[in-house]
Amino acid sequence: MRIVIVMVLALFAAQFSMIKAPQAQEYSVDKKTSLIYPNIQHEGESKNYYLTTPLSQPIEPHFKEVTFLSQPEPKTLSERVDRMVHGIKTDIPPEYDHYGYEIRRYMKSIMTPQDLNNTLQLPKKIQSAKTARIILDYWKKALSEERNAIQDELDKGNVPSSLITTFRYNSGVINEFIPDAYLWVDRNIEYLEFLQEHAGEYYIEYPFHDISNKTMRDKYIALYDEREQGLRRILKYSPFRAMIY
Repeated sequence: MRIVIVMVLALFAAQFSMIKAPQAQEYSVDKKTSLIYPNIQHEGESKNYYLTTPLSQPIEPHFKEVTFLSQPEPKTLSERVDRMVHGIKTDIPPEYDHYGYEIRRYMKSIMTPQDLNNTLQLPKKIQSAKTARIILDYWKKALSEERNAIQDELDKGNVPSSLITTFRYNSGVINEFIPDAYLWVDRNIEYLEFLQEHAGEYYIEYPFHDISNKTMRDKYIALYDEREQGLRRILKYSPFRAMIY
């Protein structure tokens, strides 16, 4: 009985492995006809450079798991106003950056080129990006609640006009950051879901992307460009400048 079970499992594993896109040893990219998408770490060179220079895989930032700590309670209203943009415009230690650090940690390796050909890896990548989005939802809620609480304190009066100006400026930073962060995360999710839907119809050998079907290639380019736009938007914020995808 045990032998039969083992044989069935082995057959299932063999069949399941067939859904993976071709691996490097089975597929060679025609670099002259493939799309070229250098990572942000390798951009800005001529096409001939990418055709003639072997590029190593992009170096992903390192984000280890940390134990989050609570910051001491702010002593003044001015300190609360300053903290509004902590983790957005102002870098803070990871253990105090409860939302931003976790978002970056989940997003850091979702686009690892060598994994994108592997159908079995894509669901994990998509789930990581969706987890980052959930954390962003909580961050948005926390920022909204804190901003409303600070506004209530300012409405009581007897505060310097400079503090009101700083509050309005920091509110503006938040208003700009939240849509930018969602754009970055959502465009990555859409791109990864497209890859999952069309697994086996493309092959990536960094920085070359080989897609034979023209309709799919056009859609691929559009989604990749939108994902790139999201990256550019999030890189405006210093705590996120280590991100490469």
